[in-house]
Amino acid sequence: MKLLFNKITVFIKDPLPENVDIDYVLSSIEKRIPEHLVYGVDVIYVGKFEEFEVRDTNAAYKDGALYITNEQTDADDMIDDIVHEMSHACEETYHSLIYVDGKIQNEFAGKRKRLYETLKAEDYEVNLKDFLNIEFSEEFDSFLYQEVGYDKLTFFTMGLFVSPYGATSYREYFANGFEHYFLTDPQYVKVISPAVYDKIDGLVFMEI
Repeated sequence: MKLLFNKITVFIKDPLPENVDIDYVLSSIEKRIPEHLVYGVDVIYVGKFEEFEVRDTNAAYKDGALYITNEQTDADDMIDDIVHEMSHACEETYHSLIYVDGKIQNEFAGKRKRLYETLKAEDYEVNLKDFLNIEFSEEFDSFLYQEVGYDKLTFFTMGLFVSPYGATSYREYFANGFEHYFLTDPQYVKVISPAVYDKIDGLVFMEI
């Protein structure tokens, strides 16, 4: 058992690969993520979970708990997974501050419309209504990653989204920006997703 920020319990249910040092992972997160942004996280479970196989995913956030796969390529891969799911905990804690003015939703909807126009010009069979539904849709997600494909989607979303996964829903748009703000390059987030950048920047420097 480990602790993150001296209060979040980390249970290693199943062993991590030898090249993944959990102490390094946790210390790296503590150095990069302000503690007040993870108030919604009570515990982190690391291991194999049936839900991952059912949903074809490797991490999840639910009811104050992060569930992270133990099958990690390296420490950075695990840090990415944890920080991404922390973003969803942050959403719950500060939901009204992030979304009440609609700026992120409007920014995301505009980008989805541009993606629709791009794909339509490339002769994909697309419906504008599907692109303007900013909530997560398994059917739409399947269309993006199976019919369009990750490689082509990467090209089509360049300059629109921080990464292709950000096109999935407005909440993943925020989560994707959150992850890149703290782990990659905040200025890139500012250029590509200014509404997301402004919200995260405001949360970082908010008075608590």
